[in-house]
Amino acid sequence: MIRLIQLISCSLLLVSILLGMPQAEVVADDNSSASLLRIVVMDPLAAPLSCACVDGVGQRDYSVLQKHLETELKVPVKILFAESLQLPEVKRFGTPDLIIGKKSVVEFDAKKVRLSIEPIASLTDRSGSTTISGVALVRTKDQLETLDSLRGKRLAIGPVEDAELHKAALGFYQSHKIEVTDKLYTADSIEGGVYALADNETDVAFVPKYMPPLLEGCGKIEPGSVKVIGETKSVPFITCFVADTQQTKQTQAIKKALASFGKSKQDLDALESKNGFVLTSSQSAKPDSNWTDWRGPNRDGLSKNVPISLPKQPKVLWRAKVTGPALAGIAADDKHVIVPDKDKELKNDIFRCFDAKTGQQLWQVKYPAGKFIDYTNAPRATPVFWKDFVFLQGALGDLLCVERVSGKIQWQRNLVKELKTDLVEWGTAVPPLIVDDLLITNPGAKDASLVALDAATGKIVWKTPGHASAYGAFRLATFNGVRQIIGYDSASIGGWNPKTGERLWQLVPPDGADFNVTTPVLLPDGFLLATENNATRRYITVDGIPQEKPIAVNIELAPDTCTPAVFNQRLFSSAYGELFCLDLNDGLKTIWKKYDDLFFDHTNIIAGNNRLLIWTSTADLLLVPTDTSSYEQLFRWQPFGDQAESMSHPAITENRLYLRDSNTLICVELSTDQ
Repeated sequence: MIRLIQLISCSLLLVSILLGMPQAEVVADDNSSASLLRIVVMDPLAAPLSCACVDGVGQRDYSVLQKHLETELKVPVKILFAESLQLPEVKRFGTPDLIIGKKSVVEFDAKKVRLSIEPIASLTDRSGSTTISGVALVRTKDQLETLDSLRGKRLAIGPVEDAELHKAALGFYQSHKIEVTDKLYTADSIEGGVYALADNETDVAFVPKYMPPLLEGCGKIEPGSVKVIGETKSVPFITCFVADTQQTKQTQAIKKALASFGKSKQDLDALESKNGFVLTSSQSAKPDSNWTDWRGPNRDGLSKNVPISLPKQPKVLWRAKVTGPALAGIAADDKHVIVPDKDKELKNDIFRCFDAKTGQQLWQVKYPAGKFIDYTNAPRATPVFWKDFVFLQGALGDLLCVERVSGKIQWQRNLVKELKTDLVEWGTAVPPLIVDDLLITNPGAKDASLVALDAATGKIVWKTPGHASAYGAFRLATFNGVRQIIGYDSASIGGWNPKTGERLWQLVPPDGADFNVTTPVLLPDGFLLATENNATRRYITVDGIPQEKPIAVNIELAPDTCTPAVFNQRLFSSAYGELFCLDLNDGLKTIWKKYDDLFFDHTNIIAGNNRLLIWTSTADLLLVPTDTSSYEQLFRWQPFGDQAESMSHPAITENRLYLRDSNTLICVELSTDQ
C-alpha cells in the first residue's frame, strides 16, 4: 500500500509540474478572443497528462494541432493541459474557447463551472474509432474465469464523470444479471479501482480499455497480476467542444480547420490517430421530445427517447380504431396524435387526431380521394406540425392546413390539379418542408417543380422550374455557410435557395436514375445518399456545392425505400433482406450485416441511446444495439400478431411510442429510466 501511495504522489506531482509548463504556450496572454484561441486539453492520452511507458500510447503531441490551427485560422493558439476545468490553473488561464477531452468528463466539469459548451468534433484513435469502453479487471490469482464467477463478489465502478467506468460499468453488471449490492465500491479516479483491487478491497475493477498496458508499463501493477474478464459497451471518447465565447462564424472556421487536420501522416501519428477529427453532426438528436415531422422534428431519425431496454411484454396504454392501409407516418406531441388514414372502400382520405393521454378521437378531416394508384391511394406523407397548425398531404395531391386543436381547415389546395401536371406513378409522398414561415412542396410541374407557399395563407410565394417530382423528403441544410433546401426531383439531387427558389446546383447520379424514395442524410461537411441503383455514397461540399465525385461509396447497401439513420459515426439501413451497419470513419466500410426476412421490405429506423428501434413492414418491433461488432437482437415484439402489415413510421415522444397497422393504433409506454 505504501508503494501505491508513493506512486500516486509521484503521478500527481508530475501532473502539477506539467500544468505549469509552457510547452504549448507560444504567445503572451491576451484577453482578445479575436486575436487568441485558448484551448484546454483534458485528453488523458495527451503526453503531459499521461506517461511515456508504452510506445505509441499516451504520448499525443498536441503541438501539431496547435500549429495547424494557427496556420488555418491565422490567430495565435494557446494550450493548457489540465485534468479538470475546476482547477485553479484553468481559471487563471481564462475562459477557454475550445476544450478537448473525454466527452463525459468535459460535460461533467462544464456543468460544475457553469460553462456552456457544444460538441463539434471527435478525435479518432489509431483504429479510426471515436469511442472508448471500460474493461473489467480481476486478480489473476483469484482464478475468476467467467462472468458468472463475479456473482456475489465485491464489485467496483469508476467515478460518475467517467462514463465508460461508471454508467457503462453499471450497465455491464445489469446486462449480465450481476446483482449490484450496497457494498459497491466507487473509485475516485480512473486508477482508483485498480488500487482497491491490488489492496484486496474489491474483487473486480473497471479501467479504460487502453489502460492495462500503461499500468504495467509504469509499474503500477505487477505484470500478469490482473486480467481482463469483460468489456462494457462503448461510449464517446475524445471530443472537441466549443465554448459559448465563440461566434458562429468563428465556430465554422474552427470546424473547417479541424476537418482538414491530418493530411500529413506525421501529424496523425503525433496525435495517435487514424483519421484525425470527425465533425459532430449538427443534426444530432435535440432535446425536443415531440415527433412533429417525418422521421422526427429534424427529419434525421434520431431521438433521445429511444429505450435502452423494453420488457418482454410492453404495456399498451390505449388502443384506437383506424381503417386504412398503414402507409403514412404518425405525428405526435404531448397532446395530439395525428394519423393519416383511409376509409375501407379507399374512396376518402381521413386524417384523425387522437388525445395523446386517452386515445379518444378529437377530430377528423375527410374529403373525397378515390382515384386508383399503385400501392393503394392512402396518404403516404407524415403530418407536419407548425405553430398551432398541422399540414396534411394526401396521395392524390391534396394539401391542407388545419388547426391542430379543432381540425378546422385553414386552407386547402391541390397544386397537381391547379398546375395541370401529371400525378407521379405512386402518388404524392413528400411531406411539405417548413422553412421559416414558408411551406415548401414539390408538385413537379415543368414551370413549378418546387413551390413555396405562405404557410399561414397557402398563397404561392415563389415557384421554380425543373423536373417532375420524386418521392424523397426534402431537408433544410447549411453547407459552408450557404443555407439551402436539399432534395430529389425525378432526375437528380439538388439544392435550392429557400428565399427565392433559385436552383443552386444539380447532381445527376452516375448509374442511371433512381426512384429517389429515401431522404438525404445531412453531415457536417456534406451529405449522404442511399438509393437502389446508385447504392450508398458520401459527398462533401465546397462553397456550398457538392463535389461531383463521392469521397466514399458502399455498393452493398442499395435501399429502395429505407432511409439510413446515422448515430455515433455509424450508418444503419436495410435493403432487400439485409440490415447493414457501415462505418463513417472508414470509408463507409461494412462493419456488419444481418440477413433476415424481417428486413426484406421497408423498415423504419430510429436511433438513440446506443440503440436502434426498428419497425418492419411485418409489424415487428425490434431493439438492436448500435455499438457492437456484429448484429445483436435485444428485443422483438409483434403487437398486432403475426399476420399484420405496416409501413407507417412510428412516432416516439418522451415516454410513449405510437404504432399502427391497418386496423389499430396503439400507444405503448416507454420507461422513463434511461
